[in-house]
Amino acid sequence: MNRPPTEISRRRALRAIGGVGVAALSGCLSPVSRSDRCPGSAEGTLDLNDATATGVSNEFSRPLDMLPHATRVPVANALETETGEATARGYYRPDPRTEFVVAGPGPDYYRLRVTEHDRIQTTGYEYAVEIDVDDSALPEGGPVRSVAEVPAHDRESLRGAIGNPGLLHAPHYTSFSVVFAYEDADARDRSAFIPGRDTRYLEWDGVPIRLTFAERRPVEIASATVRTERVATSPNEFRDHVGERRGVVLDSLPADQRDVVDRAIDGGYAECEPYSEPFGALRERLSTDGDEVAPLVRYDGDWYFCRLT
Repeated sequence: MNRPPTEISRRRALRAIGGVGVAALSGCLSPVSRSDRCPGSAEGTLDLNDATATGVSNEFSRPLDMLPHATRVPVANALETETGEATARGYYRPDPRTEFVVAGPGPDYYRLRVTEHDRIQTTGYEYAVEIDVDDSALPEGGPVRSVAEVPAHDRESLRGAIGNPGLLHAPHYTSFSVVFAYEDADARDRSAFIPGRDTRYLEWDGVPIRLTFAERRPVEIASATVRTERVATSPNEFRDHVGERRGVVLDSLPADQRDVVDRAIDGGYAECEPYSEPFGALRERLSTDGDEVAPLVRYDGDWYFCRLT
């Protein structure tokens, strides 16, 4: 099933004309609208959308200040060192969930690598945290302490658990859990959150929170070393870097494959199985190791986001 374009784009009109239409090559396949299904067979689709430098930056990187606390701090520390490395230790450890981070004042783009080591088992104390507790629930004359008054390692645990303290003010975010776990006996003894201690209500950034002990359980503490490597100094450079690593360049295509690509750019292309030879060849070319699809495609000097199903 070939999807005919509804109109010819200026980009396509500027390209060389004269390629053989894939619909003619596929013979038994007739043009239908994309909303139609393929009776008794699967449908394959190819969509190519302009990949602007900003779009690629948003898709493949995260700003440093948007990383969760336990990740942001060691990454920021690593960026300030000559070696580009920093190590953090604790229950809440760096977990970037992104390969690249962008940090000012550049913008500079860095690849992140995290290695954990020196793991130990210890006891963790988990508390359920309720946010914005109603004033009527607060103890009259009881201990409602500021977060600034609790030990620094307890504050780090709270920040590591919530990730972004701004969530305290988000109406949809009403609770979370936190684990206080320390390998050092002195730090554990000084913690305000060991069962039996009286600190249960806190004020954090003007928001009252209530902590309720949930359970005591074995947990793991480890060191995590963050390594940073600068890979680009502008969004355009970053797009090229990601494209070189994960993209596919469609060059020297025969006319019938160019026709498929042009249609995919014009609004999407679809066929029913069994696929025509040009579409099948493109599917193989756009597939990477492990049958994954290349997220970016370079064609006629332009980058595109690729979606292949």
